[in-house]
Amino acid sequence: MPNPPAPGPSLYRWPIRVLAILLVAAFVYRFSAPAPPPHSVNEASELRKYSIVPPFVLTERSGKTITNKDLAGKIWVADFVYTTCPGPCPLITASMVKVQDAVAHDPQVQLVSFTVDPLTDTPAVLSAYADKFGADPYRWWFLTGPEKPLDNLIENGFLQVVEDNRGQPPQEGQFTVTHSTKLALVDAEGYVRGFFDGVGADGRADLLKAIKTLETEENH
Repeated sequence: MPNPPAPGPSLYRWPIRVLAILLVAAFVYRFSAPAPPPHSVNEASELRKYSIVPPFVLTERSGKTITNKDLAGKIWVADFVYTTCPGPCPLITASMVKVQDAVAHDPQVQLVSFTVDPLTDTPAVLSAYADKFGADPYRWWFLTGPEKPLDNLIENGFLQVVEDNRGQPPQEGQFTVTHSTKLALVDAEGYVRGFFDGVGADGRADLLKAIKTLETEENH
């Protein structure tokens, strides 16, 4: 007489197996799937202290002596240009004009342009350049002075490059002075709190947001 067929698997085994497979799959996915990208932080939402602007004594386009003490308690924006620049300087200055317009009714903010070519940019030359762009003489200063202290201020205080190329072998596309195209934001205590693109509209928008962030910070 033939043996009877083996009994079939219990009806309860399949749900248990399916559940086990799903748990294993979930575990593998959890630890093998790529992590989500980190949350991006807007430049204006976190403003760390990069450096402190050291004491300086320079001459404004008006002939007046300006020191860092004249900027104490102010939020200020600095740029680095020279009047004979055939490249980005006119664009940087035009961008500063728009910043000037945006903060026109905010007496807490000052604009300061430092020449990177003091051998050429006398107060009279800077004055003509500033007038061409409609710079407010009270809200926007143009500073010049001895070359070495000025270079040291830009490099060590603002952490920006400046290099006079006169006397060097000529190279295609090289300007008289190599310099930064950034706008530097300085707080009321003299700390550099951010660097922003001095040519594009996005950099200017981030700068204006950062100014508001500093004002909120200093009012608390």
